[in-house]
Amino acid sequence: MKLSRLILAVAAVFGLASCLEIKSTITVNKDGTATVEETSLLGAQLAAMMAQGGGAGGPGEQLKGLVMGKEEAEKRAKDLGEGVTVKSIEEVKSPDGKSGSKVTFAVADIRKLTYKPNTPEKDESGEKKDDDKMTFALEGSTLTITNPDADKKREGGEKPKKSPEEIAQMKAQVAMMKPMFAGMRITIDVKAGSGIASTDASHRAGEAITYLDVQFDKLLDNVDAFAEVMESGDTGLTMSEAAKKFEKVEGLKIEGKKVVKVELK
Repeated sequence: MKLSRLILAVAAVFGLASCLEIKSTITVNKDGTATVEETSLLGAQLAAMMAQGGGAGGPGEQLKGLVMGKEEAEKRAKDLGEGVTVKSIEEVKSPDGKSGSKVTFAVADIRKLTYKPNTPEKDESGEKKDDDKMTFALEGSTLTITNPDADKKREGGEKPKKSPEEIAQMKAQVAMMKPMFAGMRITIDVKAGSGIASTDASHRAGEAITYLDVQFDKLLDNVDAFAEVMESGDTGLTMSEAAKKFEKVEGLKIEGKKVVKVELK
């Protein structure tokens, strides 16, 4: 889950002015059970694209994997690990007019959950990326979360750094890109059902820790930071390195630790 690749994937799939929110919340209980909630909300334009289809490989087809029906949800449950089942599927609408679905998965044993967010990120062949997934361990009241991607370099080595001219051109394009990313946000949170006594996670809010929060509107307000995020994909920056480099950038939160400990109440 490379940050710049994720941003580019969203742009490639939804190359028109659009609005998309993807929110993932994993809630872990002290008895080892858990739930995974995945909510996808689309603006009116994206919803229309999905309804129209657009042919094989088109945006409409790719959107079907985000706004899940029964078939997609059951397939997703199998991908999440042994003992994961579909608990509920709801149609949802937000106050600002976006609509979509919230799928809740029941996890019988958090130790068997292998998690990767449900995003439009694909590899060069057009297939879904199958990067290393987050795993969970629970010993007593201590939850351990491991993200192998945190210190994983991009395969194939680093690409040459962009020239000053290329970076200047990228910055000039940011103003034109802003409408494309209007209202877009991707978040991944892990919550403790019984509460958090302590944690070494980088970003905590109440009983939840944030693994990723990209608020595109805020990020695009900082032209220099956005250009650096995009450049990071070519320089082979890991999530851990990105978390440190962009820790003060508004609109961007990244958990850079490969292993995070959470003491449950």
